[in-house]
Amino acid sequence: MDLRTNRIEVGARFKLSEIGKIRCPDLADKVGVVVALGQRTTGITVLFDGAQRPTVLHRDYIRPSSDED
Repeated sequence: MDLRTNRIEVGARFKLSEIGKIRCPDLADKVGVVVALGQRTTGITVLFDGAQRPTVLHRDYIRPSSDED
């Protein structure tokens, strides 16, 4: 997932960015995977680990998750 070039790929692991943690404090410590991209909107459909249903978040609310996190 390369946020600098606005390329977010389906299947990429993510965690919330700093603004995402502020806007969605209940999700602040969760990680997950991108499952779909909005073609006409800034919405990204994600599935948090352990969740049964996906959630749509603004693309600025997520950042790549690395193994060191």
